[in-house]
Amino acid sequence: MALPALGIILIVIALGMLVKSSAGWTSMEMGVLRRVNLLHTPQLDAMALGIDWLFSSTVAAVLVLIATGSILLATRKPRTALQLPLIVMIPTVGAAVIKVLVQRPRPDIASLHHILVLEPGGLSFPSGHTSFAVCFVLGLIVVSARHWWRPVLIGAAVVVALATAASRVYLGVHYPSDVVASVVYATAAVTLVNALWSLVMSHLNERRPDAQAVRAYRGETDAD
Repeated sequence: MALPALGIILIVIALGMLVKSSAGWTSMEMGVLRRVNLLHTPQLDAMALGIDWLFSSTVAAVLVLIATGSILLATRKPRTALQLPLIVMIPTVGAAVIKVLVQRPRPDIASLHHILVLEPGGLSFPSGHTSFAVCFVLGLIVVSARHWWRPVLIGAAVVVALATAASRVYLGVHYPSDVVASVVYATAAVTLVNALWSLVMSHLNERRPDAQAVRAYRGETDAD
């Protein structure tokens, strides 16, 4: 799974550079943002701004810490607890790196009729909020393997990911292609990091002798 996931990430980067260089594509997406901008309601405004705050850098870091601590308390397994922040934060940092590589400017937010968030300058591809949201919910799904409530979590994850992506377009701070790329990238990045994690854990487990081998080495028997 690691190689296909890496291939998808490279494709996302290439597509980002392609859409950045296409003035016609950007103009078309800006038109979509202006039409979406006319659909504002107080309820949707509150929801979009709430998501904007929830997955901002500082709050997102707190969410990861709380989730990691909760997993450690619930499972008493440090490795499982460590797996979540690695799965979430490495791809999130990767998204920031892709922003720098692609260098796509943000939409012309000031030209929108209904402005809720004004982010001067900055880079647009991919969406950091969307990438983090997808990584976070996928990370929770990965570490919740074999739990009865995992299907419920999967359903909630789909809702959170789609709502976050839609909210970034709704606020006018990202183009539609930014958030679509974020979902694809984050899914591939989580898959890649999880595959590498599984490889490392498998290698560590192979090197660690089991209890029976230790007892035999010590000259102990089951009757001792």
